[in-house]
Amino acid sequence: MRSLYDLYVDRLYYVVKRYIKENYHIENLLQDIFLKVFNKLNAFDSTKGSFNSWITTIAIRESLNHLRKKKVDLMSLEDAILDTNADADPMLTQLELEDLMKRINAIPDKYRIIFTLYEVDGYEHKEIAEMLGIGISTSRSYLTRAKKILQEEILSYNTKTIRR
Repeated sequence: MRSLYDLYVDRLYYVVKRYIKENYHIENLLQDIFLKVFNKLNAFDSTKGSFNSWITTIAIRESLNHLRKKKVDLMSLEDAILDTNADADPMLTQLELEDLMKRINAIPDKYRIIFTLYEVDGYEHKEIAEMLGIGISTSRSYLTRAKKILQEEILSYNTKTIRR
């Protein structure tokens, strides 16, 4: 158990950190995740995928459950009316990873969660909708909104940098 923990704790920490901002919640979640992994270890089926994918999926689902308990509102659409023609900004490559992560973490939770599930973890909108109990169109709208917010943050950052 200790070897398994040591092998995966850092990786899972960063998986959970993509969804949960507060370190004390992350540490508690990691304990819950490893308890679940240890209790369900015999349920792992290598014919369905890798152990790494299995344990990462558990971490993502536990993170989402935590957010549900915190009552993060994923259903509200009143502020999801967007300009869907926003193209990706080439200045994105100029940002350092740490700065980019700060900007992603600044996106409101309901948008950031979907952005992370889609862009980082590779889930499709149908899967995201099922996991979060929202519509596929809501998932798409929130992803577009997250990208727009991120683009505005990056443009704002680059404008400030150029003025210096």
